[in-house]
Amino acid sequence: MSRFRTVFILLILANLLFFAWGQGYFGTRRDGREPQRLAEQLSPEKLRVAATQQATTVAAPVAAPSPPGCRQVGGLNAAEMARLQAQAGAQAPDLQLRVAAAETQPGGYWVLIPSLADRLAAEKKMTELKRLGLADYSLLTAPGPDQFAISLGLFKSQQAAEEHLQALIKRGVRSAQVQAREQQAAGAHLTVRGPSDALARELAQLLTPFPTASVTDCPAGH
Repeated sequence: MSRFRTVFILLILANLLFFAWGQGYFGTRRDGREPQRLAEQLSPEKLRVAATQQATTVAAPVAAPSPPGCRQVGGLNAAEMARLQAQAGAQAPDLQLRVAAAETQPGGYWVLIPSLADRLAAEKKMTELKRLGLADYSLLTAPGPDQFAISLGLFKSQQAAEEHLQALIKRGVRSAQVQAREQQAAGAHLTVRGPSDALARELAQLLTPFPTASVTDCPAGH
């Protein structure tokens, strides 16, 4: 009888254990195995595809450098020329000023817009030239028949001057002409060199305190 009781109790325990195992109280058979771990690690709904963008660097266009230009400044004494050089060194370092001794200027041919009524009219005309894309020009301010004329170039030969005039006409300059330049003696003056746009922009400002100053083109070949 006691043996039957023992077997009955063991069967009950075995059923309880089987029931507990079936309910998962001892874990599932896939716990800790590779497929289950991968399923827990991968969450497709949480994945995001990050799009990479490759920056494209576009080089900015480089402006063409302004062609070199040359002007002669006269009508100043030695002290004024020294003061103008010092002022240019502080305000316009891209311009180079050099004192030139008295010399005889060779004759040549000027391409110029003849003398205008006054400085205001001359400055208005220079604004028009700038709109046409011109930078190599200068206002003649020395008293005389060419005061307030606008010089567009000085050439050794008439042919070279005529060719330059035709090129200006094609760009829209209608009032320019060729004029022979008489040979004349020149006193000491300043030679100013630098980019044409800087000459047109900065030289006039530098000469504001010097009302007696006159500006002409440098002779060809200088």
